[in-house]
Amino acid sequence: MCMTLLRKLATAKLPCTEAALATIDRLRVLEAAGHVKVRIPPAHVDCDDCLRQDAATVFEITLRGWKTLAADAPEEEAPLRRG
Repeated sequence: MCMTLLRKLATAKLPCTEAALATIDRLRVLEAAGHVKVRIPPAHVDCDDCLRQDAATVFEITLRGWKTLAADAPEEEAPLRRG
């Protein structure tokens, strides 16, 4: 779930990289929702004719992302905004 990933990113040291395809797909959703700033390189065909996806780099959680985290968490567990 994307909220689980957003919570994980809230505790991570950013920027960070994510290489798993499922995680990159979730990052696309979070980026489209305006919750994170991320660079996801375009997939490319490698020399063995296989489609490859390089790792994504997450740069920051946006204000919208922090607000979403705060609204989702019980008050005593609401994340403190870093920045």
